[in-house]
Amino acid sequence: MRVLFTTRSAGGRLAPLLPLARSFVAAGHGVRVAVPPGCAEAVARAGLLAVLVGPQLAAVSPRGAAPMALPGLPGVWPDNWPLHPASLTGAQHAVLRATAAARLRAAEAMAPDLVAFARCWEPDLVVHDASSYAGIVAAAVLGAPAVSQLSGSAAIIRLDRHRLDGPPLPGFARLLERYGADPATEPDLWLDPCPPSMALPSAERRLRVRFVPPPLDPATAARLRHMAGRYDRHPGTRPGPLRGTASGASRDGSPAGTRGDARPRDPGGPPGSAAYGRASDGVVRRAFAGPRVCVAWDDPAGLPEPVRSVVRQVEARGIRIIRTGSAAGPLHVLLPGCRAVLHQGSGGAALTAALTGVPQLIVPPRPEQRLNAAQLARVGVARVWIPPGGGPRRPPGPPGPAPAARPATAETHLIDNLFALVEQPRYAAAAERLRGEMLAMPGPDDAVARLASAVG
Repeated sequence: MRVLFTTRSAGGRLAPLLPLARSFVAAGHGVRVAVPPGCAEAVARAGLLAVLVGPQLAAVSPRGAAPMALPGLPGVWPDNWPLHPASLTGAQHAVLRATAAARLRAAEAMAPDLVAFARCWEPDLVVHDASSYAGIVAAAVLGAPAVSQLSGSAAIIRLDRHRLDGPPLPGFARLLERYGADPATEPDLWLDPCPPSMALPSAERRLRVRFVPPPLDPATAARLRHMAGRYDRHPGTRPGPLRGTASGASRDGSPAGTRGDARPRDPGGPPGSAAYGRASDGVVRRAFAGPRVCVAWDDPAGLPEPVRSVVRQVEARGIRIIRTGSAAGPLHVLLPGCRAVLHQGSGGAALTAALTGVPQLIVPPRPEQRLNAAQLARVGVARVWIPPGGGPRRPPGPPGPAPAARPATAETHLIDNLFALVEQPRYAAAAERLRGEMLAMPGPDDAVARLASAVG
């Protein structure tokens, strides 16, 4: 069987496709990955064959730009807004239409080359990431099944439809009609890595597939493990409840090292396996250094305020910070041993943290990220801080300990939320439950068997 994969960008869009593509190759099927020129290197690093389609698409956040601000999105976005599009304001729908327009521009740029290659290679199945509409066009032209790969969103968000639940957007309908395809064409199946307890209901036909972190070459993985190990005398450990800190006192003022144990842990197995994140020896040793927290901010320009200020302040209190510039790539190597991770709410970062059993502090600037954050808070593994002007600043879920009387600054809210995740055991317990749920989901090999059987 021939399977054509396609996506419009690397990083968080390409990564969810790679485990399935590699499983198809391992099962003896022919695989090609159609991408813009800027993605070809990432495809080659994964050991797959790239097909270049369209021009190089503009980057969303060019290097050298100022750090991304934390603006408030218009109005208050309900926690389950994709299920109730009528509750959104005109300004909120305008935000969603702008995102859809960017996806349509990418599809229009990729479609000529993608359709031409598909007609030549004649794949039996087309798998596209959910934001890459050109894949639907290619499948419709050939009459081949189209499978849409979700990237970890808590809902299937139909930005290709008018106000999310109406007819196809005019631009999307015109694109399909240009190639003689039915403008009402839909994906035949959606591959969803989101664990069921976190996912919102949907009428679309879904196949649950366990999230697998993107592969790293051995040299990069070793370098990242060494970087993480510098923050702890026992690399790869997952400490117990917060005790003494490296600054000489715990948050409640008790002397450092007077209470508590840390349990050294090694990864125990490959990502996605039942052993991943588990200790291999179960030995308990003393370790009095402060807890480790990862800050994964997916913006080439770096951390914005107030996040940068918060990092400085919590480091001064004994929290050891591991910084990574991308929320999509190395997190599965850096997170084992961390007590919490601060990120923006992308599907890749959220699911990687969930797979490693790490509580999450989410500062979501975009609608889909806010949706993910709300659902993670609902299942008890995350706290959320909404930038001022973008809705209520309450942390969803059970409230943490009341802070001391002081001005309610952005830094205050973020610090209180972070310490709540590190200090309160219920977040770690909920994260372990979610991790177990993810490990019980069928893997990419199971999905390949299902898809190959369905296509025949």
